[in-house]
Amino acid sequence: MQKIDMIIKAGTLLTVDEDDTVLQNKAILIDGGKIISIIDIEICDRLYPNIPTIDARKQIVMPGFVNTHTHIGMSYLRGIADDLPLESWLNDYIWPCEKRCITQEFVYESSLHGIAEMVKNGITFFNDMYFYPEQTAKACNEIGIRANLGLLIFDLLKDIDHTTESVQKAVDTEKENHLVDYSLAVHSVYTTSRDQWEKAIAIACENHLILHTHLSETAIEVKNCRDQYGKSPIKFVYDLGAFDQPMLFAHGVWLDNNDFTLIENKPCSVSINLHSNLKLASGIAPIKDYIDHGANISIGTDGAASNNTLSIADEISTAGRLYKAFYSDASFLPTRQLVRMATINGAKALGKGDITGSIEVGKSADIICIDVDNFACQPVYDPYSYLIYSMNRQAIQNVVIAGRCVLQNGKLTTIDEGKLLDNAYKNKQKMIAELEALKKENR
Repeated sequence: MQKIDMIIKAGTLLTVDEDDTVLQNKAILIDGGKIISIIDIEICDRLYPNIPTIDARKQIVMPGFVNTHTHIGMSYLRGIADDLPLESWLNDYIWPCEKRCITQEFVYESSLHGIAEMVKNGITFFNDMYFYPEQTAKACNEIGIRANLGLLIFDLLKDIDHTTESVQKAVDTEKENHLVDYSLAVHSVYTTSRDQWEKAIAIACENHLILHTHLSETAIEVKNCRDQYGKSPIKFVYDLGAFDQPMLFAHGVWLDNNDFTLIENKPCSVSINLHSNLKLASGIAPIKDYIDHGANISIGTDGAASNNTLSIADEISTAGRLYKAFYSDASFLPTRQLVRMATINGAKALGKGDITGSIEVGKSADIICIDVDNFACQPVYDPYSYLIYSMNRQAIQNVVIAGRCVLQNGKLTTIDEGKLLDNAYKNKQKMIAELEALKKENR
């Protein structure tokens, strides 16, 4: 008899495999953090009567969501500056505040808070860009989430030579940590010089790292890049060789036809951050053009400071509605396509499509269970329709990452929720004091 660590009994199972197979009344057998078999529940009951089991027979079971663009260490900055365009939001509030407040302890505690929120939102894998990634890695390991953490390159930060040392250290550390990987996170065209970009691209190639950046987020960014370099942000980094190795760029709102031609058939992905772009009035990413050019489209939340929530489910729900109106086509972005963007496409964008992003034998058990046993859900004729148009975040009941249950019946299992909230209140008081000091300095 097979050795089994855990069983998940699924009423409805969305595999998100190549054929988007939907199964009913199946048991997922897990051992060593991986899915080793998917069998009928009746057979499972007969063969494995005494194995720890998550009973999700009245739930939808599916791969965990993948959040391909975050700044998770900014979770404590949620709501400090709203109703502003990106340039003012960054230059007048976020960057001055970070200069005063960001410490290793702040990033660690803020990351714990944000990761806990993501787990409760069914996110099992995220891609991050922020200061002190080693502190975010510590938080990831404490809660037990899969992550790709960016080693940040930003003109206001340390010299690129020190970043080279950080890269090698991170690559060595990665070999010892099966949940945390690293990428090279070049902040943007407008904060990073040509020289830094060239060195970063060389480092990424040498170490086989994904490049992660913000690109063509606002019309002002594109105008300034054309004024400075005589070309669009896409063309600027293209000419430097950024698209010759795997690259993930966030936002991608302001592209023209020439830009789309450049990235076609390149090993790159885009992370659509719809709520953040709407809130900052940055624009609406031309998702149909990405589809028409065969791009791998994934979904990100951006940081809690700009989006205010960390919910992929909310992002795809809005996308499912907004883009239909945007393109005057009610058939645009069907529900299955949106779910793929939020799961397997994200895993592929981060170079982990063979490990996670779908429920298949041999893959990591990164699985979420979503309650449908309530008045707001029933009757469920199509589980995909429910996920996009009906579900709320509170419906996510169980989250398993690498075979470990980190959320059970809606409660975190690896960390004290009360302590996390206490830390948030404590840091809020510190932040209020710093913001008051900042206001006085600016008078």
